[in-house]
Amino acid sequence: MSLKSFLFIMLLGLGLGLFMQYQFRAPKRGFSDYRVYYNAGKDILTGKNIYVRASEEITPFKYSPSFAVFMAPFAIFDKRVSANLFFLFNLVCLYYCFWFSRKLIFFVDLSFKKTALIIFLVLILSFRAILHCLDSGQVGILILFLILLGLFSINKGKAVRGSFLIGYAGMIKYMPFIFGFYFLLKKSYKITLLIVFAFICFCLFPAIFIGLKTNFIYLKEWLPYITSTSLDQGSFLSIKNYSLWSVSKKLFPYYGEIFTSALTIVLFFIAVFLFSFKKREKNTEISKLNDCVDYGMIFLSMALFNPNAWLHNFLVVIFPYMIVIYYLFRCNFKDKLVLLFVFFSFILFSLGSESLVGDKIQVISDSYSLVTWGVLFIFAALVKIKFFSKVRLLEI
Repeated sequence: MSLKSFLFIMLLGLGLGLFMQYQFRAPKRGFSDYRVYYNAGKDILTGKNIYVRASEEITPFKYSPSFAVFMAPFAIFDKRVSANLFFLFNLVCLYYCFWFSRKLIFFVDLSFKKTALIIFLVLILSFRAILHCLDSGQVGILILFLILLGLFSINKGKAVRGSFLIGYAGMIKYMPFIFGFYFLLKKSYKITLLIVFAFICFCLFPAIFIGLKTNFIYLKEWLPYITSTSLDQGSFLSIKNYSLWSVSKKLFPYYGEIFTSALTIVLFFIAVFLFSFKKREKNTEISKLNDCVDYGMIFLSMALFNPNAWLHNFLVVIFPYMIVIYYLFRCNFKDKLVLLFVFFSFILFSLGSESLVGDKIQVISDSYSLVTWGVLFIFAALVKIKFFSKVRLLEI
């Protein structure tokens, strides 16, 4: 049996295994977060207000009217069938997340064996976030897919398509708009304006299906609904919230709201400086790699500075991990500090899962926000690669 056939069978088996696990776990959990999207799609089909909850116990729909319209076709089916379809849809998007990450990062064609090994390592490193996102029926995989396809399109000179894809990702959850901010700082004004134009178009798009009046009502409710259901103390102080906002409040509980907010804002601007600073490189490949490093920092910032950074938001580590592992292969693992950062990141980010350490140890892990610290180690690895790398990339 060839290596390609073996890997295909292995990945197919993994996908089937995850799908079978979902059949047992999802109904017991009431289909977790997916029921929120499903109910919004139902409301679109039945003409109900997507932002009105029948009970306070039901998680509110915090997303745009445009995304509710996107979910309407899934809501045609009963909840279980719909959840299964969305799960399979997520698996397809996940495959293309790895595919487009490879296309963006690999500037030298590696052997199939080395490419497969890199992807396998990235899968292991990010598997905790992937599994959580799939099990909870969350939209992180779709968002990552849209952004990566958007960046790939922009790199291929298709700015309109790429900008609209990134713009729609921002219509699902607002943090992808950091990419618009990044292109503005890079003086790519055309792309920035196209992302803004895409936002306007996607705001108006649902009117085709629900009418201008209803769409206008929804848009008026959307932003206040985000702030009222996301920027609350209960969310900030939850041990399951791994954002830097939350971590700062846990580390400095007696310093007050102004201090912790100011600290987080300062950290945000430091991150902006790091991913927007253009380091001049004579080597074209290293210059392109640094562009991908910038993207990786932005992906991590999307999670770290999200006020509600639950574990599924950290699915974006796929792209930064792939940059770092690709870099280590290209330098023959001579950058020991980056290798050490990856090791500590894996220990903190992945090995605190309850399936490995049990509930009690995970509670301790969450109390100290070890997931956040694990992600910061990967951010540090990207900083090291961009600003302090002295090793030579090998032709392999």
